[in-house]
Amino acid sequence: MISILLIEDDFNIQEALREFLGNQKEFELVGAFSNAEKFRISTWTNSPDVVLLDINLPGISGIELIPELKIKFPNAAILMLSVNYDNDSVFKSLQAGADGYLSKETPLTKIKDAIIDINSGGSPITPAIARKVFDFFNAKQNISEDLSEREKQVVDGIVAGLSYKLAADNMNISIDTVRKHIKSIYRKLHINSKGELIARYHGNK
Repeated sequence: MISILLIEDDFNIQEALREFLGNQKEFELVGAFSNAEKFRISTWTNSPDVVLLDINLPGISGIELIPELKIKFPNAAILMLSVNYDNDSVFKSLQAGADGYLSKETPLTKIKDAIIDINSGGSPITPAIARKVFDFFNAKQNISEDLSEREKQVVDGIVAGLSYKLAADNMNISIDTVRKHIKSIYRKLHINSKGELIARYHGNK
């Protein structure tokens, strides 16, 4: 079962998501907050598998909250839900460490698929957003220059849409080893998320 933390200020959207997620046998909604401040002062400490995070929160924005969530829940995947398609919001979210980015207009069934995907190591991004990201990261250097052969194989697997588990199985290594390679890749390429990795890869094509 995938545990989910929801941070969304729009009452109607939060209620719709709470009802939908609560009725899915694959999910457990373990917390819901309407803004970053309420989350910060809460005594809730359970680490979720996935955080559904609104970008336009009142006060502290979702983008500003991402680094804090990454520190508090290092193993949680962060999926942004936003009405914003502007380049600045998308790029700042991915650069801050978001693992996926969907429009709030995305059907609930597609959001469900995205949660399952991101929990398995995927990086769900709507096609329109992906195109913006790919265009932005029109890379000036070859992504593979500083990577080992093993790290290049991991990159190829992730870009192909493989989860960490499938990438590990294909390479006959453990999931923990894949995660270590990912951390090394992020460090070498000066990036913070799978979204940036995929964008950088496509920018070099």
